[in-house]
Amino acid sequence: MIAKSLSQKTAKFYGNGVSFASLLQTMKIMRTLFILMMAISLGAVGQIKEVKTRSIEVKGSSEMEITPNEIFVSITLKEYKQGGKVVTLDELESGLIKALKKLKINEDNLRVQNVYGHNWDWKKKKADDFLGSKNFILEVSDLKKMNDLVALLDPEGLNNMNVQSYSHSDIEGFRKQVKIGAMKAAKEKATYLLESVDEEVGRILEVQEIEYGYQQPMMMRSNVAYESADASGYQSDVDFKKIKVRAEMRVVFEIKE
Repeated sequence: MIAKSLSQKTAKFYGNGVSFASLLQTMKIMRTLFILMMAISLGAVGQIKEVKTRSIEVKGSSEMEITPNEIFVSITLKEYKQGGKVVTLDELESGLIKALKKLKINEDNLRVQNVYGHNWDWKKKKADDFLGSKNFILEVSDLKKMNDLVALLDPEGLNNMNVQSYSHSDIEGFRKQVKIGAMKAAKEKATYLLESVDEEVGRILEVQEIEYGYQQPMMMRSNVAYESADASGYQSDVDFKKIKVRAEMRVVFEIKE
């Protein structure tokens, strides 16, 4: 009797033009839509939670001044005539080497930068009318020694001397120090700001380094000229401004709940 009733209902179901396969397909679609709606709902909850995360953004900076210990001095020697005789570059260079040894400056710190020549009187065509010049780069750690060096050189043969560049042997180490200092300064700032309103600093959410780059220190004068030290052995106090190394960090901290 029951089997007959089910048979009649099934016949009625199929008689209405709806297949069992179509019903299954409809159920699958409904399940897919349900899963999709759940995923959207969970995503929305996650977004709301993220938006509700309280945070504070601060900037911290740190800087230091350091004295250069790598100073590169350009020295140019030039041949000249004395009593009809040419004082050669070999003689002038030999005098430079002797002066370095006397001042206990390592000879290996001296290297040739350029060699060139000129005709001191263009109307004359003799070989000894062509005078040569030689440019050297000398690395020193103390610029004040240059006064003593100038005093030991042939003043007629010394054409020019100036500071070409300067730095510090541990410049990267100093850069790391100021970056660490900038991070600590940022946390300290966030801490006292939040404490003033009874809040507490949480974890770091974002960090950005604000690039300043390395700035070459400026000279006290744009071109340092050297004069021979007098008999009293006076040493000039003219020096560089120190190298300034600076770092700044932008940091976002979470505010604890």
